[in-house]
Amino acid sequence: MRAEVQDGVAPEAQPRRGERRFGTLHLQGSRLVVLLLLLGSWEIVARFKWIDPYLLSSPSAIANRLWSLTASGQLFTHVYVTAWETLLGFILGAVLGIAGGMALALSPRAAAVADPFMVALNGLPRVALAPLFVVWFGIGIGSKVAVAASLVVFVCLFATYIGMRNTDVVLLRAVEALGATKRQLLVKVELPFAIPWIFAGLKTSVAMALIGAIIGEFIAASRGLGWYIAYSGGTFDTTGVMAGLVVLGIMSIVLDAVIAQVGLRFTRWKPDVAL
Repeated sequence: MRAEVQDGVAPEAQPRRGERRFGTLHLQGSRLVVLLLLLGSWEIVARFKWIDPYLLSSPSAIANRLWSLTASGQLFTHVYVTAWETLLGFILGAVLGIAGGMALALSPRAAAVADPFMVALNGLPRVALAPLFVVWFGIGIGSKVAVAASLVVFVCLFATYIGMRNTDVVLLRAVEALGATKRQLLVKVELPFAIPWIFAGLKTSVAMALIGAIIGEFIAASRGLGWYIAYSGGTFDTTGVMAGLVVLGIMSIVLDAVIAQVGLRFTRWKPDVAL
């Protein structure tokens, strides 16, 4: 009996569940080994003072600092503030960017007119704009959200615009010939084709939102990981700076994984997409 083909791949060519699980475990094990080697090498270098620990600290000192911050409750406070600013800035920038990208994709003439202005605005350094955001929105959460959103909006805008403009023209004409309305073309064809582009932009911009929140906290804040890193740097506390950077790295990994999982749910129809 001829074997059936699923998703364009013969069953014998598809990895079995056990093989996929083994591959995942092998990958995670390899990452863990690399991490342990890096941390071990770093600790040895610091212990034997081949590099002054004052300049780079050490994994053990950073772990002790994180434990003390956790025990005192300060770490949760700083993480909560930065995470909340990042989330709000990401959502605001993503909504504005995706909506703007869709509007420009549906109106090529408007896109042609707006193109140099979008490029110019995207090229403005957000670090230089951060003090203006503080003046406009105050020293509270508003200025941090504004900085984060300003980094996200253009990434999502260009990703959405390019994704919709790269929709299969042959498919568009075929569906249009069948009597589809413009709304049906948008919902059934253009947006589904743009979703991988949109989520690629979201994966990139979620880290940008975190960076924007940190920049805002550098300028004016009394809490948050950005404030803690700036304060530690101002007092020449290398361990405090590195501890804050470690937490930021963990937050970036978690946010990226969340966006990737959500994106997989929306791109199941396109198995060749890797987020």
